[in-house]
Amino acid sequence: MWIDTHCHLDADEFDADCDAVVARARAAGVTMLVMPTGHVDDRAKASGIAHRYGFAYALGLHPLWIGDALEQDIGRLRDAVRESLDDPRFVAVGEIGIDLFEPRNVPRQEWFFREQLRIARDFGLPVIVHVRRSADLLLKHLRRIEVRGGIIHAFNGSTQQADQFIARGFSSDSGVR
Repeated sequence: MWIDTHCHLDADEFDADCDAVVARARAAGVTMLVMPTGHVDDRAKASGIAHRYGFAYALGLHPLWIGDALEQDIGRLRDAVRESLDDPRFVAVGEIGIDLFEPRNVPRQEWFFREQLRIARDFGLPVIVHVRRSADLLLKHLRRIEVRGGIIHAFNGSTQQADQFIARGFSSDSGVR
């Protein structure tokens, strides 16, 4: 049994061939896909795909896509999470994080990351964290706002950093053990 812990199957690029993509994944032995959203407005589409195929989804504001996000989107996200708690296909807060590969709006990324961590903490949910050249900064915030662990995505840090994430209940989709 294979689980794809990070798939943006709700992206518009998959609209034309979603059934074929899912068929290829299942033929390869993938039995579960988790779709983290990039914005709270993506909830309906991700939830619909998750229910259609028996997959899972997460709700969050992606660090590279927060340029147009509003601070009130955090309140909208909190409401969407609350409304999704009874949905068995809803599994986490994500995709959240900080991206220093393209270091734009870092203070803004940090603010959105912290606020989303608080949402996950308040509802007892794991998180799907985007980590590109930002492991130490993310760990700083995770020490201050503890969450239920989750998945580390796009990790490119050191073994020592990986060990710190693992100690906090995280696994990686990058093959780090």
